[in-house]
Amino acid sequence: MMSTEPESSPQHPLDAEPIAPDGAAPRRAAAVAVAVDNPDGVELAPYTIPQVPAIGWDPASSPRRRWIARGLLGAVLAVQAALSLRLLAAAHPDEAAAMVAGRQQLDHLLHGTPVTTDLLDRVPGSPWLYPPLAGAAANAGGIWGTRLLSLGFGLLTTVLLYSLTRRLFNERVAICGIAAYAVLQSTVVVGFYGAPESLAVLLVALTAWLTVLTARRSPALVLTAAPPAALACAVAYSAVLAVPALVLLALACAWPHRRPGPAALRALLLAVGTVLLLLPYGQLGKVAHWSPAHGNAPGSAGSILLGTLQWGGLFTVLAVAGTISYARREQMTEHESPEGERAATTRAGRVLLGAVLTATALLIPAVHLSTGTSGALFRHLGYGMLLATPIAGLGLTRLVGAHFRHPQLGILVWVALLALGMEQSALRYQNGPDSGRLLAVLRAHAVPQGHYLTEVDGLAEYYLGSVSKPEQWVSARAGTDYRDGAGMQHHGEDGSTAAIRDGWFTMVVLDSTAPEATDRALSAALTASGHYRLIAQFTSPTGDSSTYKVYLKH
Repeated sequence: MMSTEPESSPQHPLDAEPIAPDGAAPRRAAAVAVAVDNPDGVELAPYTIPQVPAIGWDPASSPRRRWIARGLLGAVLAVQAALSLRLLAAAHPDEAAAMVAGRQQLDHLLHGTPVTTDLLDRVPGSPWLYPPLAGAAANAGGIWGTRLLSLGFGLLTTVLLYSLTRRLFNERVAICGIAAYAVLQSTVVVGFYGAPESLAVLLVALTAWLTVLTARRSPALVLTAAPPAALACAVAYSAVLAVPALVLLALACAWPHRRPGPAALRALLLAVGTVLLLLPYGQLGKVAHWSPAHGNAPGSAGSILLGTLQWGGLFTVLAVAGTISYARREQMTEHESPEGERAATTRAGRVLLGAVLTATALLIPAVHLSTGTSGALFRHLGYGMLLATPIAGLGLTRLVGAHFRHPQLGILVWVALLALGMEQSALRYQNGPDSGRLLAVLRAHAVPQGHYLTEVDGLAEYYLGSVSKPEQWVSARAGTDYRDGAGMQHHGEDGSTAAIRDGWFTMVVLDSTAPEATDRALSAALTASGHYRLIAQFTSPTGDSSTYKVYLKH
């Protein structure tokens, strides 16, 4: 005899209970009775409609979702590359110094040729790391080769940033974050600037990515992030500004998955590993004694604050707003891992993560304010913007709202960031004096056996290689070893002023952005010697105080 009992029907996929934030008990959705055609009069279970998630992004991983995200990533990379490639200008003295020093370092490594340039100290990092790469790229493609190398570093940085933000939150936050990061002035300029910071920023991003990647695994695996962290500090000493945040990130990203003890152990292992790897070749001492004041132009507190607000103010506000919003309330699916596992968070953990990601963006201006220097601020801000990107992306998604409720607000903020980044990056490349006119004057008066003193390090050595040798150009920052007519030996700045007094230099080139004490001493010596006359002066086309002056011996 056949049973008249109804078979149990499988649960509808929408019957799953929603996950409540902060580990609270799940809230049951209200049951809604649905009228159905039931001629047999069998009692059916009511159909329930679950609560709508707070984020309009499917938490279940799907191929379509991944391909859409990858397509948007490609679009962001294309925009970033286009913004950088439009910056056409002659090499900046810092770029030229890196290429000249790199060519000589490369020749020394490959052929044993002695290094004759005094520009090694002009590179704000180890002369054996970034300069040989810049020299090889310059040998292959000149300044374009070096800048394309930096562009490659910049694009890889954005890819790593997308991946680590996706692991911390989800694809939506990652896309919003890198879309904002890719159009910032620091990203656009450093991504097409032949300086060690382009490689250092990539290594900082790699360190952060490895730290997030190993958050759920054995604490010892965080040591894989120590080599890129130490290498970043050696490539550009300024990367030490990001190390405290990287160490705290090792704690913050493991906080939801481990007890406080193992999470703190990860931070300790990363800090100790980075320090130990910096010990060889005296790199730890150089990094520890580095300051933004080394080789950079002085700046007033007003100029530093104004530069910070112009170049990263809106982005930092977005990150701070994201931190506050994230600390107050977690939204559903914002912590979906690539494997689809949701990480439970607490308010303390969210406050810690948001504060760590935002801290470096606020620390770097504070350090520059304490040292009173603004010369490399636009490059150093890149570390802070990099680490603040995940929380800024979350802030942008909160602004847009659930289910893209206010897309116009997100578009408005992004367009504002794009407009600021385009204008500021273009001004950065036009902000110096006319180096083309300067090089024309130097080329016209350079002689085969001349001796030249310059505060514009690297520019003449790079562009006038056909009419002079690097050792003929003496860096005013490094000073001169000079023996005067009385047989007295002079060193450093005293040697430069003594050589000017005796008329030993054929030409002297001054730059008003050089250290003030050096520029003042050389100007006084030129006036008192009576051997030199001013033949050219070029002021910045934007009307600031940056000026080149060229003095020629009678």
